Amino acid sequence: MEKTDILVINPGSTTTKIGVFRNLELLFEKNMSHDPDTLLAYGSIGGQLPYRAQVLRDFLASQDYDMGRLKAAVGRGGMVKGLKGGGYLVNEALCEAMKSPDNPQHASSLGALLAYDIGQSLGIPAYIYDSTMGCELSDIAKVSGLAEIERYGCYHVLNSRAQAINYASSLGRGYKDMNLLVCHMGGGISVSVHKQGKIIDGVSYDDGPMSPERTGGIALLLWSDLCYSGKYDRAQVEKLICGKGGLYSYLGVTDCRQVEAMIEAGDQKAATVYEAMAYQVAKGIAECSVALKGKVDAVILTGGAAHSKKLTAMIEEYAGHIGRFVIMPGEDELAALAGGARRILSGEEEANIFQK
Repeated sequence: MEKTDILVINPGSTTTKIGVFRNLELLFEKNMSHDPDTLLAYGSIGGQLPYRAQVLRDFLASQDYDMGRLKAAVGRGGMVKGLKGGGYLVNEALCEAMKSPDNPQHASSLGALLAYDIGQSLGIPAYIYDSTMGCELSDIAKVSGLAEIERYGCYHVLNSRAQAINYASSLGRGYKDMNLLVCHMGGGISVSVHKQGKIIDGVSYDDGPMSPERTGGIALLLWSDLCYSGKYDRAQVEKLICGKGGLYSYLGVTDCRQVEAMIEAGDQKAATVYEAMAYQVAKGIAECSVALKGKVDAVILTGGAAHSKKLTAMIEEYAGHIGRFVIMPGEDELAALAGGARRILSGEEEANIFQK
């Protein structure tokens, strides 16, 4: 395949990280920070588009780079229910879905909007790749236990699938020929079930293990008592679930390195809570192994917290019986997005088309 330049866009809640790749080589990147009050003034995720697009264009204009070399723009996939794994060609329908209040509003949805904005101006295709909700849950996995509620997958799909593909490639095998459990450990923790190239189930921050800043699944009767206690409003409850839960709730910190320093200093509470998190992660892995009926080629631990040898050792001690453990710490979302777009452009993968 000839040299292919790809613009990659990864929006966060107060940042927009971009990079330009030539094939899989990073030419340059920039992590642009935005004032939270400025973003708040736009009122919605979709309302931020003109502002973020202008900041992005201004940066690209400041670089000694010919924009005409770009063959595609790819953004981080937003939270749209019903998306499959892999890539999507961004069209008007997908953009409208990203902005719709019927779907969870998340900064990642701006990845599609910004890629489409740039793509339209340059006459190049725009894609998203491995949306957070890019799963293909089986019918039985969608059953929640309450007829009014259907389960949907929401995991760290982008990094998890990229690491699964990398692992399969390191063995000279195809990702679609393997059964893998991938546990991404960052501020949030999720376990996803990869069966022959599809994510068919998993556990995440609201039904799985606690994480550095998220509660994980809590017994419903206890949780409902807290919700109706009068101590918290809805926004405060949501912040407990995601932001002030997990390690932060118990210890006031979210960095595993700080927790381990507390343990080294003799803090028994920190030791107990840290092992509890490892224990819950192991239980999440064990739960997900059921979806593969125990036929697990490997368990991959990835994300920033996978750098901790102490944490990964505790998880493997509890769940090592499930299968081979592989530690692939860290993440590189820009490279994962570029790799996905390049596979589409080369014909190795086919982009999905979103329809209402």
